[in-house]
Amino acid sequence: MNEQIINNLYELWEQIGIMTNKIFKAEDYTSISMGDSDWPNRIFNFKSDSETVTKILHLSKEDKAPEIITIRKPNELSGNPNLEFVMVQKNMALDLNLVSKDISSNSNIKQVRTEKDSVNFAETASKSFGYKIDSQVIYKIVKNSENIRLFIFQENNESLGCGIVFFDSNNNAGLHMIGTLPKGRGKGIGKKMTEYLLIEAKENKSKFCVLHASKMGEPIYTKLGFQKYGEIETYRILKDRNN
Repeated sequence: MNEQIINNLYELWEQIGIMTNKIFKAEDYTSISMGDSDWPNRIFNFKSDSETVTKILHLSKEDKAPEIITIRKPNELSGNPNLEFVMVQKNMALDLNLVSKDISSNSNIKQVRTEKDSVNFAETASKSFGYKIDSQVIYKIVKNSENIRLFIFQENNESLGCGIVFFDSNNNAGLHMIGTLPKGRGKGIGKKMTEYLLIEAKENKSKFCVLHASKMGEPIYTKLGFQKYGEIETYRILKDRNN
């Protein structure tokens, strides 16, 4: 199951990279260089042997590769003086047959379908997570993909939350970028968005729902029945310390 969870994330990034023509695939890593957008600007599907690490460090120093690496745990990156640890996330999955029938849809949540919606999503996600998400990347996804669905939570015509469900080649439903603006926190918006996306997943006849939980989000997903299977880590390359 852990492999399926990680593959959902990598497949999402790869599809966006292909869609935006920003992807580069090598034998030992894949990268997406998005320019103005911090998402999904990173290196992934990465072999952490010393030769590949050295190559990536030099490419990043020359601005030929992104500075963010996401990699499964365990790996050989911990303690490398050229890398800064950013975060760890739990790989979690839920058998959708076990989802409570009591969860219901929410009229405050709408699917992103227009350029204006895309701007609202990008602004909400950027403020929720603290990094830049380009609205043009979001709008390109909206226009060109049926298996990546984006949603915003609105209250009094103000966007307060966001979320993505991605149906991969195994029809696993991956939940991504579930976030809430600081002013909207404490209202259960993250839980409402998660439950809404679970309904989307069930209607799409997915068997499993998968995600990568932050420390803040993990308790919400655990209460909904998600189980932990492994972890991924994110590192930042310290360019001024590259050899």
